[in-house]
Amino acid sequence: MQGYPFFAHAELAVENSDVHLTARLYEVSPEGCRLYVKNPPLVGTSVLVKIYAWPYFLQVQGKVCRSDPNFGVAVAFGQIESRYVPVLNACLLEAVQKQHNRTVD
Repeated sequence: MQGYPFFAHAELAVENSDVHLTARLYEVSPEGCRLYVKNPPLVGTSVLVKIYAWPYFLQVQGKVCRSDPNFGVAVAFGQIESRYVPVLNACLLEAVQKQHNRTVD
C-alpha cells in the first residue's frame, strides 16, 4: 500500500468490542492508511477508522494488515460509504499537493 504523508488525529474502534484506541494518522492512500497507535490490534482485526483532519471527518471500516508495537498499524480500507468518498479524495489531493510542494522547493 503506497500512500502519501498526511498527519491527523484518528481513532480505531475494534469491531465487536468496547476497545477504542487513540491514534495518529501519518499516511493515507485510496486503499488504506498507516497509524501510530500504542498497543496495536493484531493482524486481521476488523476496525472502524475515524480520521479527524479539520475541516475533514472520515470514517471507514477496515482490516489491520500490519501490526507492530514500534510501527503502529496499516489498515486496508473496506467499502467506503459514498458520503465519505469526496472527503477521502480531498485528503488525498491535499497530501499529493503537499508532497509535490516539498519536492519542488
